Amino acid sequence: MFLEQLKNHYEKLSLNEQEVIDYLMKQENLDTLTLKKMSADLYLSSSTIVRACKKLGYHTFNDLRYDLRLSKELSKYQGQKTQSSFEELKEQLTLEFNQTLSILSEEDFHFFAQQIINARRIFCIGVGSSYMAMSDFNRKLKLVNLWSNDYFEHYSIKRIADISTKEDVIIVFSLGGRTEEVNQSVYAAKQNGTRILSITSLGNTYLSQLSDGVIYVYDTIKKHEKLRSRLMFNLVGTLLFEVILDELAKGDI
Repeated sequence: MFLEQLKNHYEKLSLNEQEVIDYLMKQENLDTLTLKKMSADLYLSSSTIVRACKKLGYHTFNDLRYDLRLSKELSKYQGQKTQSSFEELKEQLTLEFNQTLSILSEEDFHFFAQQIINARRIFCIGVGSSYMAMSDFNRKLKLVNLWSNDYFEHYSIKRIADISTKEDVIIVFSLGGRTEEVNQSVYAAKQNGTRILSITSLGNTYLSQLSDGVIYVYDTIKKHEKLRSRLMFNLVGTLLFEVILDELAKGDI
């Protein structure tokens, strides 16, 4: 499955190779897309495109293109077969949940749990549509007596870098990672040795590279985007809290 391959190998790609994959995911007509056209559009060599495909586990460009086209057709089919706006929303939510679940790994969740439990303080960041899921996760951490606070205003987020240390952890809920104030504050805190954990979408290159750990959610541009984004974050937050509870119960950390 294309999304699983992308999840497992995306971080191995160079910046140019990531640009290749991001370009491919945005194309509507993959059947007529050629290496020559991609090279011209991206100002990259054909060898760079082929190398990106191979790093994702595909033998050839055509293999990747075929798998990606199947994934897009599945998404399109799921939307077309509905009969009402309510049913359509149910189908879209089901698709996003299933695809998000397919790219989640147990190893990532255990790493997050260890970092959170061992942290002196936990700073949870989320702005816009990410706030509600972030705030709910922060509330749950408080229920198990972990020092955790939520930050959603730009001024308070900026202040984190002034007080965070290498003993602390920042958890960022950010779907697109395009909030400059958040990125700047997280980068400044990183200079203090503060560990950065991010829950974000595939393709969020800057935040992913900045983070010590990443849990990805699947995101697609459709109707009710903010609602689904929040639900994907709630899904991850619920699973992560259950893993934390399990680790605390075992006393392994």
